[in-house]
Amino acid sequence: MKRLSFIPVLVLALFLCFMLACATSTKPEKVETEPAVVEEPVVEEASGEEPIEEEPATSEEIFVIGDTVRMGDLVFTLNSARWEEGDEWNKPEEGERWLVLDCTIENESSEPTTISSMLMFSLYDEDSYSRDVDFFADTEGSLDGELGVGRKMRGEIAFDVEEGQSYWEFIFEPEVFGFGQAIFDINEDEVQ
Repeated sequence: MKRLSFIPVLVLALFLCFMLACATSTKPEKVETEPAVVEEPVVEEASGEEPIEEEPATSEEIFVIGDTVRMGDLVFTLNSARWEEGDEWNKPEEGERWLVLDCTIENESSEPTTISSMLMFSLYDEDSYSRDVDFFADTEGSLDGELGVGRKMRGEIAFDVEEGQSYWEFIFEPEVFGFGQAIFDINEDEVQ
């Protein structure tokens, strides 16, 4: 009979303790994450009439480049979209190109939050296929890391897209387990 090594047993015990701690920890209260367009306040002229309040955006609303959306305590803006050609050592594969999206996220909560480009962002092409994030494209900034209270993070994220396609849906989903998402339409003629 083989004798079990002490190290694998210790690793297993630590893993089980970690899983138990995660399962029994208190979970934060669910935050409403339905997307709502953030608009600049409109100054009404003194006409004596009460301003009409607009309905908040619903989850079916589609947004465009330049829109700012509030989801829970995060305020997200898709600033712009551009093409990245690469260089002589690093370029898109044959038949593909890199679509680079410039985004800003602001944390308006009373606690820091973690931003993850792999978990919070996705892109779908006109045939509804998901597109891969490309880490080799020349992008500025990053959409990964801890975002402090009242802080902003701006960065670019690149996706591999097929040549010949002209429409994509960019999705921002701040809650990993899917409590809401903001969908941005991107048309080829809007890409710089």
